[in-house]
Amino acid sequence: MEIRQALLWSGLLLGSQATDTLTTAVDRARGAMELMPVSARLLETGGVALFWGFKVLIVASAAAALLAAAHKVREEHRLSRITFRASLVAVQAVTICLAVTSLSNLALLSSIQG
Repeated sequence: MEIRQALLWSGLLLGSQATDTLTTAVDRARGAMELMPVSARLLETGGVALFWGFKVLIVASAAAALLAAAHKVREEHRLSRITFRASLVAVQAVTICLAVTSLSNLALLSSIQG
């Protein structure tokens, strides 16, 4: 059960990162500025490719941590269930926040166009 949840939420995180990258790229192409300092620096230095690569590394790290915690739950290590739940809630929160950010980017795009 935990491994399925880890895979599901890792996939959803990757999807929300992809959506955020796409909407950020489109907004920037229309003249918007990136307000997150780290993201802005990545975009200035390597463009959307570096920005996306960084996001993929973040997702891979989160997925690895979630899967490791899920495997420890199956092995019934002490406190592993708490560690897994805390990690899962963190990934869920980030995924939801990125979805909201993507919606905000879309709203910005529509205000730039119209």
